[in-house]
Amino acid sequence: MRTAMEGGVTGFVVVTGYQAERVSTFVRALGERLQVEVTTVNNPDWEHRENGYSLLCARPYLQQAPFLLTMADHLFEADTVRRLLGASLPEGGILLACDHHRCNPLVDLEDVTRVRVDTHSGAIQAIGKGLADYNAFDTGLFLCAPGFLDRLQEAIDAGDSTLSGAVRRLADQGQARTLDVSGAFWIDVDDDAAFRRAEEALLGLARGKERDGPVSRYLNRPLSARLSKRLAYTGLTPNQISLFSFGLSLLGAALMLIPHYWGLLLGGILAQGASIVDGCDGEIARLKHQQSDYGGWLDAVLDRYSDALLLTALALHCWQIGTPAAIPIGFLAVTGALVLSYTADKYDGLMRDKGGSRFRLGRDLRLLVIALGALFNLPLTTLVVIATTMNGEAIRRMVVCRG
Repeated sequence: MRTAMEGGVTGFVVVTGYQAERVSTFVRALGERLQVEVTTVNNPDWEHRENGYSLLCARPYLQQAPFLLTMADHLFEADTVRRLLGASLPEGGILLACDHHRCNPLVDLEDVTRVRVDTHSGAIQAIGKGLADYNAFDTGLFLCAPGFLDRLQEAIDAGDSTLSGAVRRLADQGQARTLDVSGAFWIDVDDDAAFRRAEEALLGLARGKERDGPVSRYLNRPLSARLSKRLAYTGLTPNQISLFSFGLSLLGAALMLIPHYWGLLLGGILAQGASIVDGCDGEIARLKHQQSDYGGWLDAVLDRYSDALLLTALALHCWQIGTPAAIPIGFLAVTGALVLSYTADKYDGLMRDKGGSRFRLGRDLRLLVIALGALFNLPLTTLVVIATTMNGEAIRRMVVCRG
């Protein structure tokens, strides 16, 4: 439902069967939270009839305009919904989202509905689970004209209560076409094995961030994804995770103020821990469709505070153990870190326009350097490295962008 809303859907009719009351209670409460209209309809004969009969139970609510039809156990991308809703629908017919990648590792070949499509017109020639001659998979997403319900009734009257039966009738009349969504994410979650595949696939989608640096990509993300897999089943929100990550940085900075190695070490460990947890807020937001402009802004503000506090604490640690030169170096490190973060989006935009490389030194690397400096008890060296690299990168950006 959240994905469909992101794709442009503005209301839902949910047909229930097994554990109908439990499902109805949940989806109605979800509709209230999402501020979207949700109607529930019960199929009293769900144990003996196929999915076509379930759809027909909702007929009174689907006769005024084209509607999107999806199976409740299918996951898909919001962009697939957008493409379907924006596509041309055959009059009185259907448009089925089809995957032509027959080697899709997420597909269960024993259970998937197969489709034979005319590659020139996109028309459906045949459809069914046992189809031997096929060139596409049914993703479980349809855009349907109200007239589809008439063909469905005809199929049921003839003894076939499957959706595929009605689709075959439309195909015979040339009213069933396909939309090629090959490459888009989708999966039919029918059993425990498919559930595990879906979890891993969704985590992979949530992890992907084009602007991740190498530390995030190869160290932080694999760890944050494992943590997000657990957090996804809790009630924690992305903003709460951002605040927790900031709390780890704050505690790490406080420990660094202690003029002993153990304080420095624990502070560095917490700084790296905060860097890993910082990836979870975005992953959870994408997994649960809880992205917001405010959440992204809050995360950015807290990250800037965290960087300033950690680097300032590192400089004060050096000062307390007899290295006064750390104060101006620490100032340069804080300044370089803030300028680099402030210019990152503008730099990426300019490089995108110029078609150049968007190489960047990010926060992930900065916090790892702090952690390593703490581990090897080299606080002043750490400040020098960060001050030099951050300000050097800021200067490099100014030169590259000017050219």
